[in-house]
Amino acid sequence: MHDVSAFVSEVANELATWPGVRIEGRPDGAAVVSYDRSELGVLYPERGVAELPVPDREHDLLVEHGDAEPADLTGGSSGVSHSIHGPSDITAVLELFDRRYRDVRGEDDPYSSEDPDYPQGRLDQL
Repeated sequence: MHDVSAFVSEVANELATWPGVRIEGRPDGAAVVSYDRSELGVLYPERGVAELPVPDREHDLLVEHGDAEPADLTGGSSGVSHSIHGPSDITAVLELFDRRYRDVRGEDDPYSSEDPDYPQGRLDQL
């Protein structure tokens, strides 16, 4: 059995390098990840779980595609959770935090080769 708190620590260490992100411990051992005045999510080292608030439209897509599980957040907001039990989970959780970080900052998602406006062919031919 792996020490899941070590995987959660890896996530926290990476998030701490993002501009403007703060991580503050709570008395229950959880860590609140925030940017400016917005909560990005909460890390639970003992449980090996990350929970993030997301808009309803995004919640259903993330759950439907298997990128996250539904989370029961307080305050009537919808959210998702993801277990952190290995390196692939670290990557997946960081991707969820990246989505939330970009949303809070008002940034567009990075281009994907699956986007209809993504340049096709060689760059010198565009």
